[in-house]
Amino acid sequence: METTLGDRIKQLRSELTQEALATILQVDRSTLASWEINRREPDIATLRRIASYFKVSIDWLVGFDAEDSLSSDQENCVRESIPSYQASTDKRWKKVITLAEQYGFDPDLVCHILELNVKLTLSLKKDCHPKKKF
Repeated sequence: METTLGDRIKQLRSELTQEALATILQVDRSTLASWEINRREPDIATLRRIASYFKVSIDWLVGFDAEDSLSSDQENCVRESIPSYQASTDKRWKKVITLAEQYGFDPDLVCHILELNVKLTLSLKKDCHPKKKF
């Protein structure tokens, strides 16, 4: 039987309660429980926090096996795509990440704060410009 992500999370937290690990990962206990029973899966930022906290790789967490590796044709396709992806990365976003790390902030947290600011700004914008009735 294949070991699931939920099984691995449960295995890693064997010394901790769900409540304790949920607090560490900044999620609800019910969210953690849903991961452990494979009802849901954490997002990539949370996978990074789990891997970092327990000092394991994300590959191990998600059950990646060397046998699952890409064929040479698939690998070449991925390698060809990497430069075009890197070229399209916005330099300003790199600056935000660098500044966040420079001041000791988690870039994921800064991203979350920016998202909240955008939502707040949009909601205020709607309040300032009510729709005209014709």
